[in-house]
Amino acid sequence: MTLRKPCPKGQCRQCWSHAYDREIHRRQDRSKDCAECVDHMQNGCPSDQIQK
Repeated sequence: MTLRKPCPKGQCRQCWSHAYDREIHRRQDRSKDCAECVDHMQNGCPSDQIQK
């Protein structure tokens, strides 16, 4: 997966890729929320996902 914009320091790599890579959500049923995105919104981003 090649992102159009690189993930900046301090940002979650998963959230950044889900926000800027349209292919990720394109395959998903539009009537359902992305479980990975909902998890990060409710529980926060894991420290191992934060770009250093």
